[in-house]
Amino acid sequence: MAACSNGSGLRRRWFLTLSLVAAAAVIGVALVLWQAVELSSLAAVSEGVDRWRPLLGGLRLALIGALAVVWPWLSSRRSRADDEPAHARWMALRWRVVGWLLVIELIIGQNLLGRFFSAAVHLA
Repeated sequence: MAACSNGSGLRRRWFLTLSLVAAAAVIGVALVLWQAVELSSLAAVSEGVDRWRPLLGGLRLALIGALAVVWPWLSSRRSRADDEPAHARWMALRWRVVGWLLVIELIIGQNLLGRFFSAAVHLA
């Protein structure tokens, strides 16, 4: 019996492939940032990050919104036409996924925890 003859083997292979691609992308970005820090001052890099922060934050929110818009198309592509319960499960996950992405964006992308702790320290 082949190792990838079932669905879990195929999912595992895709997960491994996408994990390797993500790891390679992280290493590539790290190398580019390291090179940028080496070639310029840390203040210039910080200024560039601050300059691009609003645009990138808007881009992340636009991508989350685009995911919410194209989710029905993705769920219809994922489930077969005769499998209505699977399609209903995918549609039920739509707002849960978008909600969690927004929570992650607020906490990490907008530095909500950092602002909260900074305000708490200044009040104490």
